[in-house]
Amino acid sequence: MKQVVTIPTSEMVNAAEKLAGATCASEWAGAELAAEENGEIRLPFSVFLDVLDVPIHIIDRSGLIRYVNPAWEVFMHDKKTEVLGHHINEVLRKSSYGFFFSIEESDGSRSVTHFDQKTYDSVAIATLEQGRPVSMFTYSTSNNKLIVTSVPIYREGKITYVLTSCTDITEFSDTRDRLEDAIQQNKLISDELKLYRTQYASSSIVGNSKVIGDLREMVSYVASTSATVLITGESGVGKEVVTKEIYNQSKRNSRPFIKVNCASIPENLMESELFGYEKGAFTGASKHGKIGLFELANTGTLLLDEIGELPKALQPKLLRVLQEREIMRVGGTAGIPVDVRLIAATNQNLEAMVQAGSFRKDLYYRLNIIPIRIPPLREHKEDIPLLAQHFLSQFNNEHGKNKKLTQGALSLMTEYNWPGNIREMENLLERLIIIGDESFITTTQIERILLGEDRRTVPTDGMSLREIMNDFEKAVLKNALETYGTTYKAAEALCSSQATIARKAKEYGLKWH
Repeated sequence: MKQVVTIPTSEMVNAAEKLAGATCASEWAGAELAAEENGEIRLPFSVFLDVLDVPIHIIDRSGLIRYVNPAWEVFMHDKKTEVLGHHINEVLRKSSYGFFFSIEESDGSRSVTHFDQKTYDSVAIATLEQGRPVSMFTYSTSNNKLIVTSVPIYREGKITYVLTSCTDITEFSDTRDRLEDAIQQNKLISDELKLYRTQYASSSIVGNSKVIGDLREMVSYVASTSATVLITGESGVGKEVVTKEIYNQSKRNSRPFIKVNCASIPENLMESELFGYEKGAFTGASKHGKIGLFELANTGTLLLDEIGELPKALQPKLLRVLQEREIMRVGGTAGIPVDVRLIAATNQNLEAMVQAGSFRKDLYYRLNIIPIRIPPLREHKEDIPLLAQHFLSQFNNEHGKNKKLTQGALSLMTEYNWPGNIREMENLLERLIIIGDESFITTTQIERILLGEDRRTVPTDGMSLREIMNDFEKAVLKNALETYGTTYKAAEALCSSQATIARKAKEYGLKWH
């Protein structure tokens, strides 16, 4: 599967620009080289390169590695004695590909050239062939954002060597996210006020979308009755939350609320758990007998979660309880009246189970007196900001934190389809609030969890280099369009023409304002 990445275009260009400026090749045009030793060249400034914590290597005009500093050895996990004299492409053969670009300045103006027609095995080789500084955006094996920049070293008008350095720009990107936080917080606060100014301020069902408004209205209506309710929806949509809301709004809210997960009780124990048993009913039974869950829930509410897992043999006995309003203990001889409001919940298609013969039709009709379907989160994404703020407030209070979401992080959450629904979002935000001391939850942190830790690595299996480059270019354009809103502003930021940006955005199916 191809990766989806967010590339901080402005940081990418600025970082590369600083590197190119700081290592300007023209400053070394007259540099005298020291004698070679064991295949390693020593420049007059090599002593400074040795102590830098930035990985640096130098190749000659043939592409052979002639120098690496200690930081490079640590970064690449290679000793210089093993790489000196070897071709750069041979040494970097296992490295990930990246997105190549070049920055040039003339008369105070700046232009950025993206190499989308020709690709290279390394930035250094690209510099040899282009005769100018070339940079590459990529990710490290630890998912950090990197800018790799190569600059030519001239002597007597000819390129003698190419110096390449690598800079981690992850912190630059995170800083950009933090700066955007102020705007995002205003939006979140506005949404939060809007939520609590509605008539549903006390409801545990969070959201202002129409489908959630309709759901709250249905819950309010159902709570005033004692009718049996069947709640359906995918895993994680909040079926138990809706059940508790019905209970809290009902006249039974001071009476017992009992929850039973039908999938968690062994089939041979299900009947005795639900209906209880008389003393001596079976081998190993308590001599005092046992009260079942229906009796414990008497005058209150009983939730049968995952009702689709109810054993077929037990279904007629549950049907009898619903019809007769009484239970029979295992080993008993007389019925015991019960006054229980029953709510059943499932993520399965009971109608299909009825057709397949695994669920009784008459029981289904008895349960389905008032059906409530809870929509998956992907069907009401407009509620994601409110849900996010709700969980942030809850978990910040619980764990003594004060973390906030950046605009980019919230945008990513809104675009995501949430196969695990609200429960997945809840777990994600609690995890991010607990882990780390940062004040902001960023796009990078969320991507690593939602998209998987390994999604940052460029996927080469089954993909051509052209396809890989296209993926990076698409990510750059997508980020620029989302950041600046129009093709004109995006073109200005990328030092390109509006026509080019519009054409490429259309090719990649990207949308803009």
